[in-house]
Amino acid sequence: MAPFKDRFDAGIKLSEVIDIPKNSVVFAIPRGGVPIGYAISLSKRIPFDIVVVRKLPIPFNPEAGFGSITIDGKVILNPNFEYLFSQIPIDTIAREVLEEVKRRDFLYRKNAPYKSLEGKTAIVVDDGFASGYTAIAAYEFLKKLNPDKIIAMAPVCPTDTRKLLERYFDEVYCLIENDKKPFAVASFYEDFHDLRDEEVLAIINDLKEKNLLWSEYEEN
Repeated sequence: MAPFKDRFDAGIKLSEVIDIPKNSVVFAIPRGGVPIGYAISLSKRIPFDIVVVRKLPIPFNPEAGFGSITIDGKVILNPNFEYLFSQIPIDTIAREVLEEVKRRDFLYRKNAPYKSLEGKTAIVVDDGFASGYTAIAAYEFLKKLNPDKIIAMAPVCPTDTRKLLERYFDEVYCLIENDKKPFAVASFYEDFHDLRDEEVLAIINDLKEKNLLWSEYEEN
């Protein structure tokens, strides 16, 4: 049996065992990281936002990515796929993925400017870190907002990915590490359906009602 019932369950278990600073803001990587961040935000009563980054898919194997891209168009390439870089249209793929990133930012965040994180800890969450490059894209974007620390958290990751992320983040937490190849995040969940925009928007609306949306957050 998989260790997590679904993403909400994984987020709850993550929040139960990891100490999260009170001055934190949770930044979920969409879409799969959104229920994880939601559970953490609710349980710890810390504000939530979405950091809109996305992997760059390999054309003949779209489930795998050769890098990632941020909302402001910064491309981060995975050097493990350097042998492919001369064979695939990197610029074209990046432009197409950036369009989807911008669509999501408009839909989920209404293109709201990201607030300064001075004096805050930014916590990047996803439903699992596979290669780690979407998390690195999130780091590259959020560091410009001047947080005191940036922490990465996920229910699952390979050990080598955790070590990679430790080169960037101040702290990295994975509840379950697994070195089995190939690594599949889905294998750790009983329910790992592809989230729809409507599900993400429902979570955002719920957090807004609870005064936990960072873009509108007011300290109590």
